[in-house]
Amino acid sequence: MGDIFDYPERLARAANAAQACAELVATMEPLGFTTYAIGALPHPDALFPTEFFHQNWPESWQRAYFERNFGERDPTMRAIACTGRPFTIQDIRQAKAGFHPTPEELEVMDFAAGLGLPHGYITPIYRAQGYSGIACLIGTGPDPDTNTRAKLQFIAEQTHDRLRYLSAVAAAGGSTVTLSPREIEVLNLAQHGLGDAAIAEAAGISIRTVRFHFENARRKLSARSRTEAIAVAVARHLLPG
Repeated sequence: MGDIFDYPERLARAANAAQACAELVATMEPLGFTTYAIGALPHPDALFPTEFFHQNWPESWQRAYFERNFGERDPTMRAIACTGRPFTIQDIRQAKAGFHPTPEELEVMDFAAGLGLPHGYITPIYRAQGYSGIACLIGTGPDPDTNTRAKLQFIAEQTHDRLRYLSAVAAAGGSTVTLSPREIEVLNLAQHGLGDAAIAEAAGISIRTVRFHFENARRKLSARSRTEAIAVAVARHLLPG
């Protein structure tokens, strides 16, 4: 892994979010963590992130998070509200995060464990002007000891700040936007006049997942609406002809 204090310098060389995330994975993988979700905390009235957000969770987790309403019972959000400090998934399970998890909250953690991701270290991020963010590092573990927790928190905060900066640059038009194949598909189908239900049927996914991909694409394109997202994608030649 190299000297942990070299990490900010390596991260600073990342020209875009993809490079920064690759550096993150390479650095945390020796500690037993491979999966991340980093970004701004959603508004209390919003269940899901809609602006600055980067993650590499398996598609099965992303689909379940929306289709099974995991956002409404994700215990990490409750733990942040209760503690305001970093914690592990095991801390939640063992009622060390300020509460005893409900069966519904345990289901969310058990689903992640079933994907081979039973351990996690979650760091709340607080910055100037009331900004709140989150950095979740997830993997096979083991559950981090005190020394490893310190390393993970350092990595998490440095990565969050770099990604936040790079996201601002991208929003200002300073980097190339890359849409996923599924995001391109739903935008393209919408461009041809299909509604959510028809897109879901054509793509073989749920209506909720269609909306999830729309929202991701809108955010990446810094668009204020679906119509604007489609227009921007067409202008940038991101959709098939």
